[in-house]
Amino acid sequence: MTELSIYHEQILKLAALNKKCIELKKFDSSFRLKNPLCGDEVNVKILIKNKIIKDISANVRGCALCEASAGLVVKIFKDKQIPINNFMSNFKLWLEDEKSTNLYNCPSEIEVFYPIKSIKNRHTCVTMPFQATLNVLDNLKNIN
Repeated sequence: MTELSIYHEQILKLAALNKKCIELKKFDSSFRLKNPLCGDEVNVKILIKNKIIKDISANVRGCALCEASAGLVVKIFKDKQIPINNFMSNFKLWLEDEKSTNLYNCPSEIEVFYPIKSIKNRHTCVTMPFQATLNVLDNLKNIN
């Protein structure tokens, strides 16, 4: 697999979609993460209402994989209940097992990252927006 083949059409569409999203001005909490290896940076902001993620934005300075992942975060979590506690460990379990097709209770949309499974040094690009989102939700739990 080449570096170019990981940037397939679905990845590029998600990345473009996220670039068009407007960063939230009104939010309950935010979390910024930076990948020290490549410099990707994501800032997730979330507005919660009645235990529902009413609005979410994920502003990215980084590669198309990180941007696509942020776009998927918004698509998956907006107007939804707070995700299951072990979402991140399930996502990483799926991502790290190159041959596994079992999504371990993760949304089917993450399959878009299947080609990245064999490229370990790009896993953080994909997981970082999700991790930032879960960190925001943890912060909100601690506030309430």
